[in-house]
Amino acid sequence: MAVKKSILYSKLWDSCNTLRSKGGMDATQYKDYVLIVLFMKVITDKYYNRKDSLIEVPKNANFNTMISLKGKKNIGEEFNKILAKIAEENDLQNVIDIVDFNDENKLGKGKDMIDSLTGLVEIFQDPELDFSNNKADDNDVLGDAYEYLMKQFASEAGKSKGQFYTPSEVSRIMSKILKINKSKKSPIEVYDMTCGSGSLLIKSGNEVKQGTKVYLYGQEKDTNTAALCVMNMFLHGNATAQIKDGNTLTNPRFIDNGNIRTFDFCVANPPFSVKKWSSDLDLEKGYERFTRFGMPPENCADYAFLLHMLKSMDPTNGRGAIILPHGVLFRGGQEEVIRKRLLESRLIEGIIGLPPNLFYGTGIPACIIILDKKDAPNRKNVFMIDASKYFVKDGNKNKLREQDIKKITDTYLGRIEQEKYSKIVTIEEIEKEEYNLNIPRYIDSCEKETIQDIKAHLLGGIPEIDIEKLSKYWNVAPNLKDELFKENEKIGYLDLAIDKEKINETISNSKEFKEYFGELTEKVIKWETKNKDKLYKVNNRTRVKKLIEELSNSMLKIFKDDKLIDKYEAYEFLMEYYNNTLKDDLYLIVENGWIPKLVYGQDKNGKIKKNEFESDLLPKDIVIKEYFEEYSDKLDELNNELNDLVQEFELEIEENTGDEAIFNDEEKVNEKLIKEKIKEESEENIVILKKLLDNLYEQKNIKKNLKIVQEELNELIVKKYDSFDEVMSKELIINKKWFKNLENKFEDMYIDIIYSLSNKIITEVENYENTLSQLVKETSDLESLVLKDLERMGYKC
Repeated sequence: MAVKKSILYSKLWDSCNTLRSKGGMDATQYKDYVLIVLFMKVITDKYYNRKDSLIEVPKNANFNTMISLKGKKNIGEEFNKILAKIAEENDLQNVIDIVDFNDENKLGKGKDMIDSLTGLVEIFQDPELDFSNNKADDNDVLGDAYEYLMKQFASEAGKSKGQFYTPSEVSRIMSKILKINKSKKSPIEVYDMTCGSGSLLIKSGNEVKQGTKVYLYGQEKDTNTAALCVMNMFLHGNATAQIKDGNTLTNPRFIDNGNIRTFDFCVANPPFSVKKWSSDLDLEKGYERFTRFGMPPENCADYAFLLHMLKSMDPTNGRGAIILPHGVLFRGGQEEVIRKRLLESRLIEGIIGLPPNLFYGTGIPACIIILDKKDAPNRKNVFMIDASKYFVKDGNKNKLREQDIKKITDTYLGRIEQEKYSKIVTIEEIEKEEYNLNIPRYIDSCEKETIQDIKAHLLGGIPEIDIEKLSKYWNVAPNLKDELFKENEKIGYLDLAIDKEKINETISNSKEFKEYFGELTEKVIKWETKNKDKLYKVNNRTRVKKLIEELSNSMLKIFKDDKLIDKYEAYEFLMEYYNNTLKDDLYLIVENGWIPKLVYGQDKNGKIKKNEFESDLLPKDIVIKEYFEEYSDKLDELNNELNDLVQEFELEIEENTGDEAIFNDEEKVNEKLIKEKIKEESEENIVILKKLLDNLYEQKNIKKNLKIVQEELNELIVKKYDSFDEVMSKELIINKKWFKNLENKFEDMYIDIIYSLSNKIITEVENYENTLSQLVKETSDLESLVLKDLERMGYKC
């Protein structure tokens, strides 16, 4: 069975907690142990005893060997020997064997070390983590798991230690805007000069057209991180990638005949503003990186990395994308000189301003600078995007949503100009700004400040100009505006035509809004009809990533002209559901087929609980609703009766507890106690006690009936699942699960639209409902009342 993403992530994080609880390591250290054991588990499941595999897995040095060492005194020492053997067999010395599994300072001494390593192995030994059946050719579950851990580690590592990881959302943008998939060359070479754990490099390599060979190259300063990158390459099927360690600026490792080696595409997310970067630089071995454009300042390496990238790009057709802090766009001094020369050489194709606080090593805003040599001689402008305001909060960081990623890539690749978002800026405009590339100089993305209407505050009325700002709603419901507002005696002002409390009701009951909801529903159904056949045809040869791209692009087309829902919002609905549910479902189908399987719960001894079961692919709630709703209704009815009885019982107990009452605060009221009380209480209290006893008997009876009905229902559900064939399964999964979920999301969006308009109008009404004369009168009336009270008390003012 396919490894479900959520289960895999949970197990991986459990393994981290096993090591973290020992207290000897921080995230930058324990990640090495976890990822190496994951690597051993994966290569054993996928390549052990298999011919022509990517990696040689020895019989006496694999994950099974690690299992045999659980609880042994020499477990750490033997783990090191296993890793050394793997390294020797696959030329991975100083990669997989860099971590010491016998380090008492990190793993503890004696029993602590044995328990830590045994626990770590047991987590990956879980039968649910079986990677041998990972058959879907584009299912990157291993890569996703690695990415998940990298993100978690980066988040925990904190400032200055999280730079080994580029958020996958940013990596995806960079890989798309480089247009790697448009290249006709084969093989294609992609290079990352500060590759970290390799996520950016891998995503860029994945962009090549199907059938095109790609070779990946990377250099990383930190030796341990470079080793993790090598393992990441193996887990992603890029065993041929060349990853080298060392400082790219002072000791570049990719040299060709004494010159910097060049590549078709370059990507990088270097550490920001490194100080004293040139202290170990041999100027005679600068490889002419800094001669044409100038030497970057010693206290900031940002342009040093950019110029290294430029030198590493193919001289004729090279393209590159680099993430740098916003300061490179406008800082003065030597950086200004370099920036001017780059612009005069027409090498900067575009700039994308990103939101702040995206990266784990820093909270400052960054930008992507796109470099291009092919079209430089004829370039007359720079394409700019200000995406700084498009994100969502994700814990203590910001995160790009699917719709943000798609909008950025669509806008950049299509060179689409949009007010407050993107602009084609001519070189002449840049020259007038003295080669300052600060994006706000060219794109004003600030929202206009709300201007208060003094006349309305003084004399009343709602400014008509404010109501006209809601024009997108009036385009949908032009008559609704007349229902909500009436003319004020002053020209250019309106009054509310209904009670303020009825605004939301009036909008909800609007015939025009109901017609819009009908049109919205038709669009959703149109998308379903258009794509239903594609989903029905999903089989073991389906490429899920290609399928979701087709489905999401179809959503964009259908909603491109919607009056109230932005097409990227509709896109987000689908992609959010894909990432949370649909992705796992599709890969389950690709690997195991359409017929859903029931998974039973287990007790702590591993015994199956027959009445506890669920199906990831087809939740039993859907089956109950479709086939056994009468049982569901009966269970609801019995549960309601039981809840009523419990409430009655608790209320009666509360009323008869306290001093000189039937019960005291210390007593636990149950059937036994009530029976004892009946023997000794007064006749009046016995009536109450018998009533309580009858209540408990009724509760028992209902609980018995609940159990009977639930067991009958469970038996019917199991039989129904056993009866499902592929046709029935497809109907339920596609229509009742996937489509129904999307329909509900759009229905919720429609309700949100109504509430949004209602809140905007209420805010406008409340802003101007109290005029100055009204406030003066209210103040005067209150003053008069106070004076009368004072006079009554004998004071005269």
